[in-house]
Amino acid sequence: MRKTMKKAFLATAASLLAVLVTGCAGETAKSEFEKLDAKEFEVVYEVTGSGVKTVMYEEGSKGEISSESVDDPKLPWKKNLTMNGIATAPNVSLILGEKGGQADCVITINGKEAKRATAKGEFGTASCVAVSPAGTTA
Repeated sequence: MRKTMKKAFLATAASLLAVLVTGCAGETAKSEFEKLDAKEFEVVYEVTGSGVKTVMYEEGSKGEISSESVDDPKLPWKKNLTMNGIATAPNVSLILGEKGGQADCVITINGKEAKRATAKGEFGTASCVAVSPAGTTA
């Protein structure tokens, strides 16, 4: 009887230990995810050139994103933002007018150029979409 109880106790202890280890690992992963998801980064949207009719961009963080637009922007145009969230994808785009022109959109994240695109000609378009750096530990 004692051997049976000892085996049952050891089996229960092993099961409890497995649950605790798995639970702690899950909490650690969740904690790390939350820490990375809260990590802020600086974003600068820029549009330069000529002939731009409309600039469209998104601002916000972690699912609280809003789309904004500026008609007939004074160039060069610039917007500084602080964002966070692993799933946040900074983006800016532009549309040239009927007279055409040439313009660039640029996204800079934490001081480094992340994306650049060029629009040319009548009703030309350019779109820049960058990846959030929040998911990195660097």
